[in-house]
Amino acid sequence: MAATMKVESLMSTALVTVRDTDTVGAAEAEMKLGGMRHVPVVDEKGNLVGLLSARDVLQALAKGKKRVRVGEYMTRKPVTVTTETPAHTAIDLLLDNQIGSLPVVGSDGHLMGIVTETDFLRASRGGFGP
Repeated sequence: MAATMKVESLMSTALVTVRDTDTVGAAEAEMKLGGMRHVPVVDEKGNLVGLLSARDVLQALAKGKKRVRVGEYMTRKPVTVTTETPAHTAIDLLLDNQIGSLPVVGSDGHLMGIVTETDFLRASRGGFGP
């Protein structure tokens, strides 16, 4: 990975999102369908309000809370980055916070994408051979 690589070149922009008023069961279905471990939670304007992980979903389901709102289990104010964040800084944030993804937001809080540990592995793969 180039030392000057930015999050913008790694992030996914084709996003599946949920609302904090959606049920955990509905969010689980979306996550399974998309093969995702994390799903951004947005408001009606597309601004990030939280992040729901597979672990959050499992915790809710273990308690029989499939019909509970996402807002009760999501992480509020998740660690975020911008498109201009250097890739190495984003990696440090993932490692330091022991998380698997970082929502990418604009200065106005609008969700622009997501970057995951898998995105970094794909980017670094080229440096390890064919």
